[in-house]
Amino acid sequence: MIFNLSKLKVCDNSGVRYVKCFKIFKTYVGSIGSLVYVSIKDTKSKSKLQKGDIVKGIIIRNKKLINRLTGNYIFFDSNDIVLFNDKYELLGTRIFGPLPLELRKRGHAKILSLSSVLV
Repeated sequence: MIFNLSKLKVCDNSGVRYVKCFKIFKTYVGSIGSLVYVSIKDTKSKSKLQKGDIVKGIIIRNKKLINRLTGNYIFFDSNDIVLFNDKYELLGTRIFGPLPLELRKRGHAKILSLSSVLV
């Protein structure tokens, strides 16, 4: 579960390493597929974005257990996010690591097409 002021790791090639969540749309708690506003905290040296910029993102991985209808549980090692611009276009061109299939139920097929591993 992601709350306000949670630190998140960025797992695309936009040049940003870490962000801090300060607004979750429509709920108090963010889960996989939730849209959030974040502030950039740490970047790589050749990034277009700078520290302090505000961007939108979608949570793609969560440490919290996810219950599936088959009776299985799935969880990840870290809380990860993918960044968007104001027109809801992805800032990165690749996504690193596995993605859960629950993103398909939320309507994020574009994100799933950029990943190599689906869980």
